[in-house]
Amino acid sequence: MKAIQLVAIACTSLGILGYGSLLGHGFATCAKLSRSSSWPPLRFQLFSQNNNNPQQQQPFQEWYIDSRIDVRNFLTQRAIQSFMYLCEECRDPHSGKWIEDYFGTQNLLNYHGSGASFTMEVPWDGPLLELLEQPKDVMIVSAKRRGRGQGGWSKNNPYLKDRYVEFKINIEPATLTDRILAVREQLAAEWVSDLAILKKANQAILDSYFQIAKEARTSSTSTASNTVAFERTAVNAINVDTAFGADGSPFRKGSFDLLYNLCTQASIHRLFNSLHSSGDMGNLELLYTFYVDRLNTFFDGDLPFGRADDFIEELLLSSPSVLHGTDGSVVLTDPFGLSEKIIQVRNDIFSEWIEAMTHVPTAHQDSVRKRLLDKQMEAWNEYLGTTTPQPPQQTQPQDGTSSSGDFQ
Repeated sequence: MKAIQLVAIACTSLGILGYGSLLGHGFATCAKLSRSSSWPPLRFQLFSQNNNNPQQQQPFQEWYIDSRIDVRNFLTQRAIQSFMYLCEECRDPHSGKWIEDYFGTQNLLNYHGSGASFTMEVPWDGPLLELLEQPKDVMIVSAKRRGRGQGGWSKNNPYLKDRYVEFKINIEPATLTDRILAVREQLAAEWVSDLAILKKANQAILDSYFQIAKEARTSSTSTASNTVAFERTAVNAINVDTAFGADGSPFRKGSFDLLYNLCTQASIHRLFNSLHSSGDMGNLELLYTFYVDRLNTFFDGDLPFGRADDFIEELLLSSPSVLHGTDGSVVLTDPFGLSEKIIQVRNDIFSEWIEAMTHVPTAHQDSVRKRLLDKQMEAWNEYLGTTTPQPPQQTQPQDGTSSSGDFQ
């Protein structure tokens, strides 16, 4: 756990921007890199050496150690957002307001994006473990009474002021944590099926993408002005209500879109490592520059729907370029091939995320629920220590008979 926390502190909120010192900002710098360079970064090495969880002892996976692209951190974010929505629906907006104030966020309920501030640079259980350790709190809520006069009389009298009443609302962070855990398990179960749908949509994109590319190459009338690279299969899946069922979570469609976007970002991160390992510095520089220039538009902040497809389509429609290295070498970049690789890597990550979501209930038992049980036992022991019942004292009956009550 200490190693994971150490790794998380090294992460940056922008994810791949932390690689800037390694990749540089121009082809001249990129050409100086070689396979002998320090790669992967130290944070990847620390995680692989100190990962004692048998469920996570898998091949090198970037999203496990980068909180920005870790699907489990995003699961925590959406669980808290969904819980706040449920509080609103159940006429308990005060609990949601307390959570929002505690995490220091604004307008979290309407935020459509990944990478919320309270999930950055911490393990995926970090926010809930911190919430669990908070002491009980009391909120003072002021509500306006109906009418201005006594019992609503003389409500149009300008000399009568509005009247308010204050009441207390008890906040128990341990109870809130327990309820959020239940929401997080429900979301994880939903995402298993949603990720499977996304995987099929991703494969359909590959088929459409190859078909359109083939037609463009064989057609003598095709021009470079084409603006459609593939069919938007994922968007169609979002718009089909039957694909999600009628008993889904309140933000299920939004989570579906953001999962697609986050998986695209995680695929790009993995492709960075793959291109560096193979020594393909020209395409590495192209993808890095293309990604960083569009980071705020396609991946960070409050986003419109369909950004994942927009990014891939824009990359597909980019023209190849020739880069000249400082050593006189010439490299031809391949945006089409990079797009194909991103789509292929997304299939692998979708499979990994499906497996990760199936382990969420077990992970809860091993971490947050275990600590929650310890917290409840500590509270119970403290309660028993202050209210230990005393044994009844023996009193002499007023009639002079023996208190033993013999039946001789």
